[in-house]
Amino acid sequence: MASLLDAAADQVPFALSQALNDAAEKTRDRLINETWPSHVTVRNKSFMKGALSTKGERATKRKLSVTIYDKLGRASLKKHAEGGVKQGKGRLAIPSAKVSRGASGVRKTQRPANLQNKVVKGNAIYQRVGKGKRSKLKLMYGLARQARIKQDVPFESDFRRFMTEEVQRAFPGRIQAAMKTRR
Repeated sequence: MASLLDAAADQVPFALSQALNDAAEKTRDRLINETWPSHVTVRNKSFMKGALSTKGERATKRKLSVTIYDKLGRASLKKHAEGGVKQGKGRLAIPSAKVSRGASGVRKTQRPANLQNKVVKGNAIYQRVGKGKRSKLKLMYGLARQARIKQDVPFESDFRRFMTEEVQRAFPGRIQAAMKTRR
């Protein structure tokens, strides 16, 4: 009986590392498919699949921790989770409702540098619409030195909840498999 308990104790780190890795993959999928779409407007369905990763940060039997991180670093995911202020190098161009967005963000022809007939006036970028005396200015972008990003996606609380659920679900099967294959 004592040797069986020693063998079980010896296999716990291995089984726990596998359970953590399984749970991290399932948690990543749940963050992508449940948390992100329920809190933001998704225009590119594959963006989060490319952004969130566990590669290089997986658990081993000597390092029992796993990390899901933003490998692209483009979405300001930490600011979405915690809130904060986004600083620009110069001024940030904040799009108005008139700027159309697609899967890759703002259409290339409607980006501030490519905007035809643009007029920069004060803290705004306008587009001239029409010809001659009938032309009007349409507000396209507001310019600001910084923009406040509100806390809108609960990544951390969902991560904790999902990981707890998934580890509790995965560990019994992993310890059983480790006990069967132990040397």
